[in-house]
Amino acid sequence: MNPFSYKPSQIAKFLVALLGAVVGLLGVAADTFASGTLASVGQWATTAALIVTPIWVFLQKVEPWMGMIDGRLPGSGDHN
Repeated sequence: MNPFSYKPSQIAKFLVALLGAVVGLLGVAADTFASGTLASVGQWATTAALIVTPIWVFLQKVEPWMGMIDGRLPGSGDHN
């Protein structure tokens, strides 16, 4: 099921980054092709995606959960 041998936590980080990119692109599209309130919402969605996505991807507090998903115990010292 995992042809590239990525850990589940790596796949989860990819999905979070992908979600942020999609939200940003939809915001840009709304700003470009719409007018009025939808354009304003698009601008704010793009701004939020640009700020929040890196925080979600690299948030240190979820690292123990990611380790458990990978089959490691938190604090095991194996952080490759």
